[in-house]
Amino acid sequence: MPRFIIERDLPAGLSRADVDDASRRAIAANAEMPGVRWLHSHLAIDHSKFFCEYEAPDEAMVRESATRAEIPCDLVTEVVEIAPEQYVGSRP
Repeated sequence: MPRFIIERDLPAGLSRADVDDASRRAIAANAEMPGVRWLHSHLAIDHSKFFCEYEAPDEAMVRESATRAEIPCDLVTEVVEIAPEQYVGSRP
């Protein structure tokens, strides 16, 4: 399944409660969309950006999920995972 990183620009003054509400809306929206799965996210300390990793059939499904959840979806990039464990014991 393809993976995507979503960059979300958040409005100024967003509280943690606002982020929690948006997260609940995302979970509800994804539950209605087969193949769309939120893996995890990183929230900027100043709450200005949210970086979310999703699995989905395609970018359009990622954007549709955000639309249904009424949350920003400013930039979507398809990615592959690179983990340090892949290189343990390998030669340079």
